[in-house]
Amino acid sequence: MNKKLLLLLVPLLLSTGKSYAETSDSHEFEMPEVVVTATKTAMNIQDVPAAVEVITAEDIQSYGAHILKDVIGSAAGVSIMRANGREALSIRGFDARYSMILIDGKRIPAEPDPYYELDRISLENVERIEIVRGPVTSLYGADALGGVVNIITKAASKETFTLRLNQGVLARTGDRNGRYSFTYDSGKQEKFGMTLSGSYSDSDASLKSNGTTYSPFGERKNMNARFEYSPTDKETLTFTASRMEEDTREYAILQTAMGNVRTDVRDNNDRSQYALSYTKDLSDGELYFNAYRSVWNKYNDTVNRTSGQYINSVYGYTTISGLEGRISKKVSDDHLLTLGGEYRPELFRGTGIQTGQGTFTKVFHGKVYEGSEVKTNYSAVYLQDQWTVSPKLLAVASARYDDSNKFESNVSPKIGLTYTPEPGWRVKFNAGQGFRVPSPNQLYLKLNVTRNGNLVSLLGNPSLKPEDSTSYDLSVERDVGNVKSKLTFFTSKITDMIDEAWVDSATVKYQNINRATIQGIEGEISVPLSDRLSWSGNYTYLDATNDLTNTRLYNRARHKLSSRVSYRQSETLTANLWVDSYLHYWFQPAANVSTNTSYTLWNMNVEKQLTKNQTILLGIDNIFNHKDDALSLPGAFIHVDLTMKL
Repeated sequence: MNKKLLLLLVPLLLSTGKSYAETSDSHEFEMPEVVVTATKTAMNIQDVPAAVEVITAEDIQSYGAHILKDVIGSAAGVSIMRANGREALSIRGFDARYSMILIDGKRIPAEPDPYYELDRISLENVERIEIVRGPVTSLYGADALGGVVNIITKAASKETFTLRLNQGVLARTGDRNGRYSFTYDSGKQEKFGMTLSGSYSDSDASLKSNGTTYSPFGERKNMNARFEYSPTDKETLTFTASRMEEDTREYAILQTAMGNVRTDVRDNNDRSQYALSYTKDLSDGELYFNAYRSVWNKYNDTVNRTSGQYINSVYGYTTISGLEGRISKKVSDDHLLTLGGEYRPELFRGTGIQTGQGTFTKVFHGKVYEGSEVKTNYSAVYLQDQWTVSPKLLAVASARYDDSNKFESNVSPKIGLTYTPEPGWRVKFNAGQGFRVPSPNQLYLKLNVTRNGNLVSLLGNPSLKPEDSTSYDLSVERDVGNVKSKLTFFTSKITDMIDEAWVDSATVKYQNINRATIQGIEGEISVPLSDRLSWSGNYTYLDATNDLTNTRLYNRARHKLSSRVSYRQSETLTANLWVDSYLHYWFQPAANVSTNTSYTLWNMNVEKQLTKNQTILLGIDNIFNHKDDALSLPGAFIHVDLTMKL
């Protein structure tokens, strides 16, 4: 790692001066922030050994955010992987397949290609987003090697109805993007409460110079409902339901023996989720049960844009049915134990996989397509001990045993320590092991996907080996008044890491990377410059390497910087300016083509409260109109957002 860079970071993050701390006297006392995702118990964020960041409902509003992509990319240690005309989540250099996205702690089904979810998850009724960086496999299983993003929805609190209207245009072409949403909160009606939310969005096609689209365009609808019943002060029964429907298209080029064919790729997808949970506060702990079911349906047509003929059709169907239970109990003054388990059968069937099991046929537009399925039953049990070793030292040890009917069983252990030598100083250490078996998609897939405007075949690999990983991180946190800073070193060694590789110009296939190392530095700081002005920033240095070839892993930036300035003129007028910079971003836009690039995105908005119940926000994303077809960056986007409480 760059020693000069490290020498610059240490004084910046750990030697915050008294003059900054005293610039604001409006935050004389702050209640400690409580998080639940890192340990599945409520803990003060300062005590949690793992690296956790919280994006609040106020943060979401200040970004003018509607979907997860709008807010997640500026978080510390989190990047938006832009490659092949797609955008995906990356935590500490692990791609989207290793970063679990949860809604209220529950899994969501997704399609084989992971580059879609950031656009699909709406934020209409979100209380906060908790981001855990680093492996959490000892509690959540193999898909949490990189970390966890838990989107926590709002419970009923006060009767309100909010309507939000958003319109935006791409400055370069005038292509339009609109979104309309509502939220309803019934308030707490004795023992009952309800929240409802929904959204509708539509977007125009935005074209690259070769006639392909930057991203899918079309319509998307979301509906969410949450019902709560509290028979006693200590018990809550919660039912949640959500529905997502999308009808989108994108223009791509298909390479054939007769030449390139201009195609129209049409997606018709829907996702439904239902969950029933029970929570009981015990005198010395908590009891929790949850049952949920998620269903994903996919229909995809590829059409020749010139002749109108159907080239190919795809059908996919995925279900996840989960049962989870856990109990947290304080067994002594110094030990809080959590014991939990889950059972999760998953079914994946479609014409885009080849397993030889449960074969069937589907007829689309006069053509017969063969399909198959794979059924996997997962079960797990985990144990965690939160041990207050002394007033200055907290240890959190956990282990999870995973088993399935398809793959070998495994134990994933983890230990985390938080040491507080004196008020305002914290040293944290984490060590954990992970084990991840190939997903059914990675083993059996045979599907056409869009990569940088081209239709290519994405193939599974039945010969894939499971992945093993060992991860460590060490951090130092420093608080001086309201100035907060943190410096973290992290490293992960992965054996048989699974990644995509180009076979030829029209084929991508999953493969094992024999050995890989992902390591780096994270720096974070937030400073209230005055009563009205605040600044926060974070920096990530990332060294992600294929150890066998000594080459960098693709779709990752060597340096990522995010900075944000917020100004509050009054209670009715605020402004925000933030920047995300990716330096030495290494990616592969096509077979046998590697590119190293850098780019910076500046964004701003101004929010004005017009009346007690009406607020308007004007924003510009990508202020300086940076355009890059390979990274799917179409240029500046201007938008206006009107919020009305009725």
